[in-house]
Amino acid sequence: MKPVIVAPRDLADAFRLAGLRVFEISERSQIAKIVEQIRAFPDVGLVLVDERYMEEFERALGGSDLPMIASFPAEEVAREETYIDELTRRYLGQKIYIEGE
Repeated sequence: MKPVIVAPRDLADAFRLAGLRVFEISERSQIAKIVEQIRAFPDVGLVLVDERYMEEFERALGGSDLPMIASFPAEEVAREETYIDELTRRYLGQKIYIEGE
């Protein structure tokens, strides 16, 4: 199973240089078309999405076991908590505290 990346133009070339299949995105209206293109590749097992588009991709790809979907952080997104805290709270339902924090 292969990963694909959904990223804005400024990051897309870096992922391509790493040898990954990349779909460029610049606005939310492209999501349906990109999902359709991703589903055309039966070997896709993981979709890494710029976090600004994560919720829409989860809805569009929801209900299926594969491909799995994960996000990578975008610098433009303001957060009240660290990215890892946000992810653990979102997917586990609670924040994980480590002794010393």
